[in-house]
Amino acid sequence: MIDSHLHLQDHRFRGKVPAIIDSIRSEGIQTLVVNGTAPEDWEAVSILATEYDEVIPFFGLHPWKVNEVIDTNWKEHLVEMLNRHPEAGIGEIGLDRWIRDHDLDAQREAFLFQLGLAEKMRRTLAIHCLQAWGSLRDCLEDTNLSVPFLLHSYGGPGEMLEQFVSLGARFSISGYFFRPDKAKKLTVFEQVPEDRILLETDAPDMLPPPDLIRCPMETDSGETITHPSNLVSIYQAYANWAGLDLEDAMIRMRENFANWYRSDRP
Repeated sequence: MIDSHLHLQDHRFRGKVPAIIDSIRSEGIQTLVVNGTAPEDWEAVSILATEYDEVIPFFGLHPWKVNEVIDTNWKEHLVEMLNRHPEAGIGEIGLDRWIRDHDLDAQREAFLFQLGLAEKMRRTLAIHCLQAWGSLRDCLEDTNLSVPFLLHSYGGPGEMLEQFVSLGARFSISGYFFRPDKAKKLTVFEQVPEDRILLETDAPDMLPPPDLIRCPMETDSGETITHPSNLVSIYQAYANWAGLDLEDAMIRMRENFANWYRSDRP
């Protein structure tokens, strides 16, 4: 099983990673795509990728962090991290008009730089978007992107799916979308080609419904968070939703992942 998007470097997992890795190994989870969000956590992502074979690192500047970034040389730093990890993708990057006090112009500048870098270095992309779908489409079209990209936890309008599919997008489903109050989001995925779907936990966030919480987890302060081993329940929920048995769902996800995270770099 493959978790196509999570944040194992998150401070809420501090001191818990060895136990998490033991858990995912016992559950048959082979791959964790760990996304950085800012220069401040890229080194932690790098260390995880060095220590654990299951971790595929992604490095990027998240739209929430654009106005908070301390490293004025973050672009050079990003190139350095990508050169250090030839296997790495670029993510989590994107656009977000939902976040309070957002600066879409600054987000767009950072996003376009990272899209261009992905194209130049032939790196797979993981993209975040909230309430900025038209702007996202325009950026993707303007870049004439040819590398594979994932719209993680896609929550955009169904009427834009065809446009994103034509641009080459993949779309991931998180356990959060199986909550009864999020049924409308899951319905949108009925329009997504089956070979473009991936599954994710977005751990430690995007808490799934109680019946999919295979491994309950709390922070030291008592906050309930998503354990990466909940991916097993997400796979089963997806299989039920798609009318597949679990083994066929696993085969489909392996094939879909290989077509997204492909080694087409020079």
